[in-house]
Amino acid sequence: MDVHTIGPLLDTLSAQRVALTNLPDAMLAAILHQLSPDDAARVEAIAQEFRTREAELKREIEQTEATIKAAVLETGASAVGTHLQATITAPRITWDNKGMAAYSALHPDVLAYRKVGEPSVTIRASSQRRD
Repeated sequence: MDVHTIGPLLDTLSAQRVALTNLPDAMLAAILHQLSPDDAARVEAIAQEFRTREAELKREIEQTEATIKAAVLETGASAVGTHLQATITAPRITWDNKGMAAYSALHPDVLAYRKVGEPSVTIRASSQRRD
């Protein structure tokens, strides 16, 4: 596979994620279509109650996560609950690669301490759109 075929795969993945996100609303619309107007209105009201609770719960989760992260950073220790754990990771140490390359040309013995890890891939929202 070459780099030019990955872009269309990312577009497919994006479309799949959108479809998954829209699936509950599409299911509700299909159900409401089968009901009488009065029943549909009652079901829609119930669904709206759940949407409101979902939004509240998402905000509560964000606040709880922020509190946990702050506490773990403050204590400097990981924490374990019944179902989740908060793991603290040491800060990443970086070096000036150009400077170290120049230094290692004069002092090749430092290359023994150089480690190169495996590459990894993160899939996230793109900051630019291709049309």
